[in-house]
Amino acid sequence: MGQITGEERGNLSRLVPADHAALSRLLDQDPVATVFLRSELRLAPNVLSWWGLTSNGGLRAALLGGPLVVPWIPVANDALALSGALWHEPPFRLMVGPAPSVRSLAAAITARQRPVEARDPQPLLLLDHPSPVPGGVHVRLGQRGDLGQLTIAAAAMHREEMGIDPMAVDPSGWRARMATLVNRGWSYIWPEGGEIIFKVELSAWTPEVVQLQGVWTHPSRRRQGIASAGLAAVCAAVMRDVPLCSLYVNAYNSAALRLYARLGFRQVGEFATVMY
Repeated sequence: MGQITGEERGNLSRLVPADHAALSRLLDQDPVATVFLRSELRLAPNVLSWWGLTSNGGLRAALLGGPLVVPWIPVANDALALSGALWHEPPFRLMVGPAPSVRSLAAAITARQRPVEARDPQPLLLLDHPSPVPGGVHVRLGQRGDLGQLTIAAAAMHREEMGIDPMAVDPSGWRARMATLVNRGWSYIWPEGGEIIFKVELSAWTPEVVQLQGVWTHPSRRRQGIASAGLAAVCAAVMRDVPLCSLYVNAYNSAALRLYARLGFRQVGEFATVMY
């Protein structure tokens, strides 16, 4: 581990491949809360986008850097020392992750970087048994031929959720992002009448738990049971291979919370999202 700087509590370093095992052990403290980080580590085991805080030879806290920052800080007091990593990375736009970690890291950088918006809390929900899937549900994996419609549907959801049109900001990058999800088998759609009426993606996959994202129903088909039936089908398909499905949702989205409760999701923690 190449040391970059020393802080009040431990040494802050950019992680190297030799740190993989220690990082895995740290993230395994809570496999549901850290599923995104654990999934990213599986996809890119060289750990070159990671920073860690160590003391006495042990890894105490870590974050995945870049435009999206995702921290795991089991002891809140370590946030100030770990925050030094953020100034060695490209400018970040979002900080997302388990709420205690995000709150402590965001607070540690307030004097230098103030947020534009925070969504906190975001209940972290878990499903450990699939719900019955009603008849007439035609959910399937997204395919390359679906990419045009899927890109449009995902952009529509992003505009609703974040207030930003990704097709106006970076259309080729947005299409590439959706293509990656399709290629991984992480995109599920319900096509009907030449358009997508329901979709959901996986944002993370591990053998123990997956994380769902992007649950969306076409505006013309809302309040018709489409989301409930479609999500039940997706969870049933995923849970043939992985025992747990997780997701997080804005606390103010009462309709979504009711939907997830009907399907058997229960709250097991909190996430937070901070925008810069």
